[in-house]
Amino acid sequence: MRGAVAADSKGVLSAFVEAALAAMWENGHDMSNPAAFVAVFNAAGFDVHRLLARTQEQSIKDALVVNTQAAVARGAFGIPTFFVGGEMFFGKDRLGQVEAALV
Repeated sequence: MRGAVAADSKGVLSAFVEAALAAMWENGHDMSNPAAFVAVFNAAGFDVHRLLARTQEQSIKDALVVNTQAAVARGAFGIPTFFVGGEMFFGKDRLGQVEAALV
């Protein structure tokens, strides 16, 4: 999650999320394994060593705490969670409903 915050601060959150979710849910990689993390994000074109270094910065850790508190306050309990207005959608299988709610 700190990797996502670090990626967001550099404007590459979408690419980070796409690579991470595909790795975990489509390809079965254990992203808590440092070797898997490095392999996945190297393959996705990230400067993995810089990304990992940024995850240790206090500002990134603090931002994750703030983001987590805000998500919990809205009722989120996992990923992917989407909000359209005040309505929450949880799970990749709800993307059709998210799309319909946006129209």
